[in-house]
Amino acid sequence: MDTGLHAPALSIAVLAIEELAKLCAIDGLLFARPEDDKDRRFRRSLKSHSAKLEMFEAFPFFIISLSVSDSRHGKDAAFDKAVPIMIQLLRDDRDAVQEYLKKPAYTDLNTEKQTGFYVQQKDDDMVPPRKAIDAKLARAVYRLAWRATTSVDFLLTAGNLERYLDNARKLRSQLSERQHQELERMGRARFDALFQVSGL
Repeated sequence: MDTGLHAPALSIAVLAIEELAKLCAIDGLLFARPEDDKDRRFRRSLKSHSAKLEMFEAFPFFIISLSVSDSRHGKDAAFDKAVPIMIQLLRDDRDAVQEYLKKPAYTDLNTEKQTGFYVQQKDDDMVPPRKAIDAKLARAVYRLAWRATTSVDFLLTAGNLERYLDNARKLRSQLSERQHQELERMGRARFDALFQVSGL
């Protein structure tokens, strides 16, 4: 960052965010039905960088899903305090990135990622990535990617991934249609409360 490499640092950070967003897309399939919105979003995320970046909005919910499967959940007071703090820090880092973007839900980051990798033509001039990318934006995106990655690292320890998958299998096999609809309603309400938005 401090040696003029903020442009590729931004681009690589965006790639990391896209990979983390894939986890959100996969996690969303837990409550998906054929051809519903979650199924369509997952399929779009396989083909579109922008769709993956949109899915990253749901990343805090993935963190919550992982934390509930953690063996420390409900038993370790420090852990139970750490998870809400983690979510708030993710929100803060998300808001810091959003200040630089024109569109919500990170979709502008796909354009910034390309700009960070490749020389751009502007009028009759060629603009190198280091001049085309705002260093402050690069730092904000890097911090968000770092925060999201370390949050997952913190939770995917001591067999927690296996517990999460096992819980997902049990939940999916036991869920009635009515329970499915109620969980969807609760999820939408929690999303709106978490991000203080609606309609995304």
